[in-house]
Amino acid sequence: MANENEQNPQQQVISLQAISQNFLGALQRQFDLLAYNLAASQQVEAEKYEGFARQVKIMPVQQLHLDFGQIQAYSRGLLSRQTINDLLNMAAACLDNCHLLCQLIRSQSALKANPEEANKKLSETQGAFVRLALQDKFEAFEREFEIMCELEDALIAIAISLRVLMARNGVVAKEDVNADGELVFEFKTVQTINPPKGIENQQPEVRIVDTRRAFHPGDRIELSNSELLSLSITIASFFHNLFRSVDEYGRKILGEQAPPPATAN
Repeated sequence: MANENEQNPQQQVISLQAISQNFLGALQRQFDLLAYNLAASQQVEAEKYEGFARQVKIMPVQQLHLDFGQIQAYSRGLLSRQTINDLLNMAAACLDNCHLLCQLIRSQSALKANPEEANKKLSETQGAFVRLALQDKFEAFEREFEIMCELEDALIAIAISLRVLMARNGVVAKEDVNADGELVFEFKTVQTINPPKGIENQQPEVRIVDTRRAFHPGDRIELSNSELLSLSITIASFFHNLFRSVDEYGRKILGEQAPPPATAN
């Protein structure tokens, strides 16, 4: 592999390390912003809200002004929808990047033999993948690279929940549930297990565990603060599993200790 400085300036270096750093960093920023917004929402008082609302002495449509209770509910719903939408967009974009990297790994020989033709084919295939729905992206990974994405069902459920929140204000319908009649959220949470009584000098065991919450037709999707935050941990777990699978795919195809950076025009 040529040194990055010696490559064609139109080429883009793509590596699993860069992808993981980019998306895990973005996920941490999303998590921090969510924590900040949740903390800020706990400090808002009705008097301060009305003071800011009336600061300029006029409103766009005063008769539609929401009182404190109404704006609390509206703000909470907006925060939930935005959080879920951001997480899904990151998950889909991460799948897109990993799909491109897997294509490049698989096409190393073709890219060396006929770069123009190989890049054209890669561009067409990648463009088609990017346009796929989330569930179809998972199926494409399995079909093309034999990569099974862990937490696929969890992400599909999150995608369905966003549709429910956007279309029916969070009320679950029959078409939203699985064969068991449930729309299930899966959360990654931390559990602390204290040592048995009488045992000294032993630290509590900390482990990540799976929890779930099921909604049924007629239920309204309302997630607690900890559940909203735990969704980010679920996506982080999905990222780590995906990166490990891509790394294993690269080792299998290239027969090296780790997939090297790949380039695309």
